[in-house]
Amino acid sequence: MKNNKNSERISKVIARSSQYSRRQVEQLIIEGRVKIDGKIIDRPNINVSSSNKILLDKKIIDYKTNDEIFIFNKPRGCLVTHSDPEGRKTIFNIIPKKFEKYISIGRLDYNSEGLLLLTNNGDIKRYFELPKNNFERSYKVKVQGKIDDKIIKSLKKGLFINKIKYKPIIALVESSTPTYTWIIMTLREGKNREIRNIFESFNMTVTRLIRISYGPYKLGKTKKGEIVKARVIKNIK
Repeated sequence: MKNNKNSERISKVIARSSQYSRRQVEQLIIEGRVKIDGKIIDRPNINVSSSNKILLDKKIIDYKTNDEIFIFNKPRGCLVTHSDPEGRKTIFNIIPKKFEKYISIGRLDYNSEGLLLLTNNGDIKRYFELPKNNFERSYKVKVQGKIDDKIIKSLKKGLFINKIKYKPIIALVESSTPTYTWIIMTLREGKNREIRNIFESFNMTVTRLIRISYGPYKLGKTKKGEIVKARVIKNIK
């Protein structure tokens, strides 16, 4: 556990191979949940290398040297979770087994589709999900019925529905017919079922919801069910 050019702080190593951020890992260490080479540690200012055996809650932590982000085009009909007590399909039943320890950045519900980011680093996950970092998410949404200017203006102002405040959303009608409308929506908040709840308040039903971007990452031409490696942005703290 000596410092050398091939060693790193224990909290960084665990964050890169788990769902936890470095701050969370430091707390886990204080709680006595981390072992190095069979010994429980109680302070986070320890460096480790690939020669050390690291355990978190009795589970081996892989010593990875690279932060990674992947773009996955999630299909409908699967959950963003590692396992489901009801036995429903998850994204990890679809993507290659080597990604089974990766974690998602944000979520998409069972019937939503499109861009989902996966990473091997809990710090990266935390960075993207922190409200103060204010990342834009854009969605292509199919709604039953016609969307008029009144709805567009309401979205732009922000809404208060069932005691929940929804921040302003920029919306642009892409195409429409007498029975449905395709609309592009850009928001910075991402509350649970936000878009579906908003349209339900207008007595309208969302029949397709596709995330097409999250911060600097775009779905682009990624095929449904495909997972592709993306560049890791440099200013993650």
